[in-house]
Amino acid sequence: MFGRRLLVSFALTLAGALPLAVGCSPAIGDTCGSSTDCDINGTRICDLAQPGGYCTIAGCDVGTCPSGEASCVQFRSDVPRLTESFCMYSCTSDSDCRTDEGYRCVSAASVAAVVLEGPSRFCAMPPAATP
Repeated sequence: MFGRRLLVSFALTLAGALPLAVGCSPAIGDTCGSSTDCDINGTRICDLAQPGGYCTIAGCDVGTCPSGEASCVQFRSDVPRLTESFCMYSCTSDSDCRTDEGYRCVSAASVAAVVLEGPSRFCAMPPAATP
């Protein structure tokens, strides 16, 4: 009898905690220190090349970024085989971004990129000013 109560209590505790765990999942563009900070299932990675880390989905294509949250952005390179695409947090103004780390709401053209799907502006580091 005691074992059954303990099992029922555990199941109810787990069921109550599940919505909290799902509701707190990291978003595209969130800060991170490793890929497990972005998604324990491995579908999102932490781009540590970005200040503070940047939760993203690498190699995105049309229909692969979270709708309403991110744009699929292809960053162009002078060498076509080095072109890469990432899900980037969509924005309408700088205040939507992690401005404390220098991120700004940029257009694709300003960072040598093309938006494959989603809003045309996203949070990224602006290009460095040339002296």
